[in-house]
Amino acid sequence: MSRIGLNQAAVWLLPLLFVSLFLAAQTSSFADGITPLAEKVGHRLSYMKDVAGYKAQNHLPIEDLTQEAKVLASAKSDAEKLGLDPATVEPFIIAQINAAKAVEYRYLADWLAQPETGWQPRPLDKVRQDIAQLSKEILQQVAQDLKSGRFTSDERSSFFKAVDEPNLRESDKQQLFTALLAIRLMK
Repeated sequence: MSRIGLNQAAVWLLPLLFVSLFLAAQTSSFADGITPLAEKVGHRLSYMKDVAGYKAQNHLPIEDLTQEAKVLASAKSDAEKLGLDPATVEPFIIAQINAAKAVEYRYLADWLAQPETGWQPRPLDKVRQDIAQLSKEILQQVAQDLKSGRFTSDERSSFFKAVDEPNLRESDKQQLFTALLAIRLMK
């Protein structure tokens, strides 16, 4: 190629290179937007093995409607303080509770076939304190993300990758993600 041919190619390729780099950076920043939130949701669900183990050892039922009501009331109160519409937060909290129960039931089912050996669950009161703290952090992250417009429905795959806990199914993740997208700031 002659010198003029190279210059003409550079004139056409350079803008394409810049556009490609810009789009790659935008895609990366969008994909990373929901990841901290999703990691917190996944971390919260990681406590369910301890919850299931404690309940199994103490012959307690997985479903505890009194505890669920406390969790929901606390979350709605926290949401309001953070500027989130509590009515739109409620389905997300319920989705987290339902996902947690599903994970617990699946652990119990697994242990029927193959009991867990060499492992002891942490005390339930300590685990619940950790879960409560993480629940507050999740709502804080949701409020921060909504105020900055950080996540959208396009981030489903990033959310699904980050919420990668044993015994959590794709359908559980979908319910969590759908409920998360419905959360709104108070007007």
